[in-house]
Amino acid sequence: MIKKTLYIPLIAAMFASCGTANQPKSENVMQKLATEPFADGIPAQIVVVGGEEYKYPIMAIWVEDLNGNYLGTLYASKSISTGVFRYGVYEKGMWMPGERNRPAALPRWKNVSTLKSSESQPVDAFSGATPSGSFSLKTRLPKGVDSIRVVMEVNKPWDFNNYWHNNRYPGDNEYATSGQPALIYEAVIVKSSAEKQFYFKPIGHSHPSGSNGEIEPDISTFTSALKIVDRAWVEILK
Repeated sequence: MIKKTLYIPLIAAMFASCGTANQPKSENVMQKLATEPFADGIPAQIVVVGGEEYKYPIMAIWVEDLNGNYLGTLYASKSISTGVFRYGVYEKGMWMPGERNRPAALPRWKNVSTLKSSESQPVDAFSGATPSGSFSLKTRLPKGVDSIRVVMEVNKPWDFNNYWHNNRYPGDNEYATSGQPALIYEAVIVKSSAEKQFYFKPIGHSHPSGSNGEIEPDISTFTSALKIVDRAWVEILK
């Protein structure tokens, strides 16, 4: 279960090696989360620094082996994990919380976590409210493999631009609330490496309406979506 979120001033030294002169305001406060997806796993921390377009995105972070086999979820926004969204149903002239299937939100994570998992994880082991800004996630990585991929999928609804405009796919109701599709980042972790910080890099985007879980590598048409996350990395803890 997600432990209580704390709000603390960010320790300046935490980002000293990356430079702090022109960092976004979201870095001024670091929210702390914790999950227990692998009870006897290797302690790790994931740090996500929000960019200027952060603004409550939907996200999931999970682990795969180097062949792309899903191993488990480290964190996922509560709305996508439970299917209950703040603006899920429209009743009596207003949007209200309710259940809703939104395949365009995080298509890749939905696909691998439901179709490729050998055994399901309890939702409360990894889900929680989306932090309002930069955050650190104390979690555990699975044992038994030296090299793994940590994958992060991030999306912000209604995030249109000149290419991903609201009439790009007429009649596609799932795309109509999306805009720029979910971005996918990965960090390749080698536990035996002398390196202890492994940075995420964007590797593509998900299907614009969530019809499948494939990754499209071309992100040249993305603009504001690339500013949701300023930078992020995984640290192996002792």
